[in-house]
Amino acid sequence: MMNGRPLGMRKKVQLMVILTILAWATQTLFHQWGFGQIVPSAREKAPQSAEQFVPGTARFAAGATLEMRTEATVMGSEVKLKQVCRWSGADEAVFAPLADLVLVRLPEGQPFQPITLDQIRSTLHDAGVNLAVVRFAGPTSCTVARSDVEVDEQQALLEWANAKQGTARKDAGATTALDRTDSAVAATQHVAGPPAESAQDPDRKTLRDLLVRDLSMRLHVPVEDLHVTFNPKDDQALRLAEPQFKFDVQPRRVRNLGAVAWDVQILTAGAGNAAARRSQKISIAATARAWQRQVVLAKPLSFKQTIRDDDVSERRVLVDNLEDDPLLDVKQVVAQQAARELKPGTVMRAKAVQPVPLARSGQFVTVTLSRGSVTVKTVARAMEEGSYGQTIRVKNEGTKDVYQVTLTGPQEATMGPPPTAEAAAR
Repeated sequence: MMNGRPLGMRKKVQLMVILTILAWATQTLFHQWGFGQIVPSAREKAPQSAEQFVPGTARFAAGATLEMRTEATVMGSEVKLKQVCRWSGADEAVFAPLADLVLVRLPEGQPFQPITLDQIRSTLHDAGVNLAVVRFAGPTSCTVARSDVEVDEQQALLEWANAKQGTARKDAGATTALDRTDSAVAATQHVAGPPAESAQDPDRKTLRDLLVRDLSMRLHVPVEDLHVTFNPKDDQALRLAEPQFKFDVQPRRVRNLGAVAWDVQILTAGAGNAAARRSQKISIAATARAWQRQVVLAKPLSFKQTIRDDDVSERRVLVDNLEDDPLLDVKQVVAQQAARELKPGTVMRAKAVQPVPLARSGQFVTVTLSRGSVTVKTVARAMEEGSYGQTIRVKNEGTKDVYQVTLTGPQEATMGPPPTAEAAAR
């Protein structure tokens, strides 16, 4: 139409305005279409009957208390959280979704079974509950009894006592239903040996005690720090004691914590007649854990950064594995330097730190030589790096002699062994 002639300025402005309006209208139209095609979220797609164990209320974020019962009675094989634990009305919204969570299923025909706090923690953790905001109260175990299983009264009492003793140690001097019932004592006399009063006899050692001490010696862990859980079915054998019985304990799997096992030869102590003695070989399995006092890093440290008191903290934890690298205490960590870049939460072990060098190669070192009441001091240049108590070579710049000296302080050394603490104080 323009016959090949260029557009004028007015035509160009009109064309730019038309294109701008067209682009704006297109963008607005696409935006309106988008509002008509809203994709439902994953939460809206999920069916209302979906089982969710993790509460999301503000009360849960603030923390809630779960109290464990001492005993519980159930009907059927399923043991649920609401039957073993209880909570206050203020925490009802937190634990209501977890009330029907099945903790354990009892074997058919078994009237009693203990449930420990560790089992509850493990089940809640597997269900997706954040245990950091759950406070546990009450005892550490609960004995669950089934009301729909018919058993003999004395046998039920014995099984109840076995279930109680399988999870908790009886307090010294305490009297239980088993002690007060003469018939139950007579039924277990041939298995448990002497009455409970003889437990205070220092010469009386049960098989349980012998196995724990054997584990302590082999793993070099104090007995008081060990936490050993035996199978409840072995409880009667574990209550056998010396001198009524003799035991030959052979470890089958005792190299570390975790799953451990022994082969035990039990020999009855016959009265003078070796033919009257009877022997039986059994296998005992258990799960071993140990309490450790760990020094944990609270702040990040760079390579060769000196560690201070406020950089670390102590904690006591229950572990199920022993590392080859030994743990360090606070005195062994503070004033040392990081052997590598360390992050918060790192457990301080021997390989995580290294001693701070008191002298570096090329630095001048004050060397002290003492002979009786005469003390001679000189200055030499260090030929290598060393920390406290280490022997390094130094060179006297004047005489060019090389000496072997022992570092005693920052750029200080002595010829011979380092002085004792009393000598240094004088």
